[in-house]
Amino acid sequence: MECLKCNGLMMVERHYTSITKRLYARCLNCGFWFDLVDVLRFFHRVVDNAYRGAKIRETL
Repeated sequence: MECLKCNGLMMVERHYTSITKRLYARCLNCGFWFDLVDVLRFFHRVVDNAYRGAKIRETL
């Protein structure tokens, strides 16, 4: 996976807390990161709205 900012290498990390388990992608070059669960939830809503024929009004 390539970084969105610097086109460096991104690594997937799993963080465990007492409440949730989260997946993050973090760039090894510049340190940029994002939450993969939020990204997948966003694309699921976009595809679901497009399938139903509704307007896509989701923001990431």
